[in-house]
Amino acid sequence: MDAFLLKQVIAELAAELPGALVSKVHQPGEKEIVLELWGRGENRLLLSADPELCRIHLTTRRTPNPPSPPRFCQFLRKHLEGMRIAGFSVAPFDRSVRVDFVSSRPGAEHAKTSLHAELFGRHANLIYVDSGGTILEPLRTVSDEESRIREVVPGIPYRPLPRPARVFLPEVTRNDATRIFASGWEGLPKALQENVAGLGREVAHEAATRGRESPDALYEALRTLVRRYEESDFSPGIGTLAGGKRRILPFPCPAAGFADFLPFPTANAAADAFYAEVSRAREFAVVRQQVKSRIAALLKKERHKLENVGGDEVRLVEALQGTAHGETLKENLGSLKKGMDSYRNIPLDPAMSPVENMNRYFRLARKAKGATEIVRKRKRDVAESVYYLESLEGQLEGAGTREDVIAVRQELSSSFPSRVKPSSKKKGARKAPPRPVIPQVEKIAFRGYAILVGRNNVGNDKIVKELSAPDDLWLHAQGIPGSHVLVKRLAGKEVPREVIEEAARIAVLHSKAKGSRNVPVFLAEARHVSKFKGARPGLVRIVKYSTVSVR
Repeated sequence: MDAFLLKQVIAELAAELPGALVSKVHQPGEKEIVLELWGRGENRLLLSADPELCRIHLTTRRTPNPPSPPRFCQFLRKHLEGMRIAGFSVAPFDRSVRVDFVSSRPGAEHAKTSLHAELFGRHANLIYVDSGGTILEPLRTVSDEESRIREVVPGIPYRPLPRPARVFLPEVTRNDATRIFASGWEGLPKALQENVAGLGREVAHEAATRGRESPDALYEALRTLVRRYEESDFSPGIGTLAGGKRRILPFPCPAAGFADFLPFPTANAAADAFYAEVSRAREFAVVRQQVKSRIAALLKKERHKLENVGGDEVRLVEALQGTAHGETLKENLGSLKKGMDSYRNIPLDPAMSPVENMNRYFRLARKAKGATEIVRKRKRDVAESVYYLESLEGQLEGAGTREDVIAVRQELSSSFPSRVKPSSKKKGARKAPPRPVIPQVEKIAFRGYAILVGRNNVGNDKIVKELSAPDDLWLHAQGIPGSHVLVKRLAGKEVPREVIEEAARIAVLHSKAKGSRNVPVFLAEARHVSKFKGARPGLVRIVKYSTVSVR
């Protein structure tokens, strides 16, 4: 949020909120608070010190709060709730906001307080002070060891951040414009931001484009910005660049490349709409990364298990040779003596007698025979787990919406529940059952045929168990995690070759082989595809099939 938009936001808040009662304080995020206000109706004021999204505006968005309020929230609840807003102020051409509060309650600990919102990127902070300017509680404490600029801790006088070395916009001279212009047109927008305080990226780009002809043109473009700021000549909205990226703007900036502009009646409404969209996108990215990390951790664990089971198989093969070794020793007991370490390349224990060595090999063979099926089953189970996790990994890569990611997370949690430490609550309390995963199946029409595509593993199961008829054609990328694809056969007709090829192409497109060449695809009648006992979602047994190659 740049100085231009911030001025308009504060002007609207100053007109709307004086006298409003602070009824509740929330801290939904680590670096943001929300004040519930009662005045001319109910309002919610958001203040964020997030380095990438530092801002202040009214919001209609409601986000869940943490189970227990953080320290800063607790302090504000104790001292700020019940006070009323006295006013707002913002430093000219700057991003430092002060919100003043007053209390009419008898016996209140503080009759007047202020909340300083310093919206300066990585230096952003929210600092609560008393009427004398002493810091009561900051959102983020800064020790003298952390910063040579200033200390921010409770109990010391509040000092604003020192003025930046950059020149303030209204103080820019023609000489400054000439110096900045000398950086060249390509670097002019960046040079403006680096040399002039209070300019956001978009407004700087707008001024650079309008002033690219000469230093005088640049100077005039900057003076136009000063005039707009001083006269509050704003029309806030959300601009869209040619590539589709959206930015919040204090006024239209066509010269900066914004081909489309969506106006809003107020700056607060524009900020709420824009940052709600940005927050949702960020939350979506966080959830996706959490699920991705969980899948990666489980895959690493299961692949390690698979390596260990492979080692067990090697040892079993060696142990199964014990029968042959034992028979060889049995036939040649007369040639053996205690103390020998080998016979015909068969290792012997010198401390054992010939009969003891013979029995040892027979005993090892019997144990190996008993363990063979156990190890094979273990290997099969672990291999299925790896394959299943890889299929979830592929689904996550193709997830385009938050709902798709949540569906992957639900399925993952259902198949691999997290280990939760025992709670100190009542033993009789029952744990809530996991939410069922909703099957996702997409229907595609092609040449008069319906092609069904499973978009998650539960959807794959639904295709096999509920949606398929015995004569329908089932397809799946061979040996590669991906979607099950089903071609619904028309009564009494053979499925044309081009329909099968299209279904095979879809199967590859919705698999981890997407983008590869010469991918083999299973093709089977649905009657030959079935679930097996204990199979994870999406895993099936194929009795009879042919192969289609997708180039």
